[in-house]
Amino acid sequence: MNNRFVLIKYRPDYELPEKMPIVHEAFLDFSWNDTIELIYTSAPGPSGFMWLFGQAIVGQTKDMFCLLGYQRTRMKEAKKSNIFNNYVGFLCHLPRELEFGDRLTIMNGEKIVNSVARYNPQHYQAIGKPRYFLCFVTTIRNMAYLVDEWYEYHRRVGFDHLIIYDNNSTDGLTTLFTNRADLEIIRWPWRRSQNQAYTHALLFTRDRCIWTLMSDLDVFIFPRSSNSVRSVIENQARSDIAQISFKLLRMSHENLVNCTNGSITETYIHRKRLPDAWDKSSSAAFIPSLAIPMHRIHEAQLLKPYKSIVLSSDVAYGVHYSDRCWKQYFLQKIVGRTGVKDWIVPKTINIFRPNESWRKLSKGATIKDIEFRDFKRLTIIYKPKLSPLGTPILHLENSTSKSTFLEY
Repeated sequence: MNNRFVLIKYRPDYELPEKMPIVHEAFLDFSWNDTIELIYTSAPGPSGFMWLFGQAIVGQTKDMFCLLGYQRTRMKEAKKSNIFNNYVGFLCHLPRELEFGDRLTIMNGEKIVNSVARYNPQHYQAIGKPRYFLCFVTTIRNMAYLVDEWYEYHRRVGFDHLIIYDNNSTDGLTTLFTNRADLEIIRWPWRRSQNQAYTHALLFTRDRCIWTLMSDLDVFIFPRSSNSVRSVIENQARSDIAQISFKLLRMSHENLVNCTNGSITETYIHRKRLPDAWDKSSSAAFIPSLAIPMHRIHEAQLLKPYKSIVLSSDVAYGVHYSDRCWKQYFLQKIVGRTGVKDWIVPKTINIFRPNESWRKLSKGATIKDIEFRDFKRLTIIYKPKLSPLGTPILHLENSTSKSTFLEY
């Protein structure tokens, strides 16, 4: 019996929505912080259930109930954050009598938790058949300068659809990229919410994508055994494999205090010796319809009896450009990718003055590694130009598509 994964073919006349459901709850009309108990959005669960997502919910699950509309219903289960000691996801029984706009929340003991989540029946209707074979999902804050290169590259190596959860960016992200084909930007303003964002995407992409990869924006998937990530997945997947993990090779910032205007794949071409250059974690592509919420940040929990495999670096891996120039690194840490500061910044460092820990990140990064850069050059050709104002422009060009320009 052939144990290979068989692609499902769909009728060409089967039309699916172009966009994921808009997260209307993103538009908060009050100020809040990490200490406020809040339910902020929902997503479809298994038949007859829905997931609610929130923050700062601390207590005993035996004292928690769902409050949907005016009906108190049982809570099937609750999930804690992977990082913080609070509950972030709640699986609720879904009553049939709910109406559009009904409030969705939980009771935590005797307290009704504040909520901006509202019922929209369209969110819970299964599409039925996936639209895309391979999707890429990421969460970002103020990283628009990386989007163009990330998007152009991954569209050319087999990703059909790319989704960005925008965590309150102020750098013009939606203005720059709103009209890109197969790039979807979802407003996701809630702090400390990467785990919830990925679970939200897992639930909504299960009816839209056969395979979904979740990773950081500064990760580029390198298909070493092929010229396509899609073909790697097709070649590696079997009927019992529902998750394929890519090891991450970390490139160095090379003590660049000032940032260049060029491509990150052209700028950062040094790393540490193996095995020290490999990250401890990996990024995984999985079949969302065979995964269990909650998502565990870059890795899914699978239904039994499905399995996960980690690819050999000879087949494919991700190139991770996390340690970039000081200004970009500093802003990412001081603002925080989830809207919360990663650092308590001492007075001895600032955006012009790096700390010693940042310099130590590149200690021993003396290996020049241009294999991925050269592979990417075959996919996208970079030609630096200047705008009429003298601003550097990144020119992206290949033989099969029109040129694209992004002004920095």
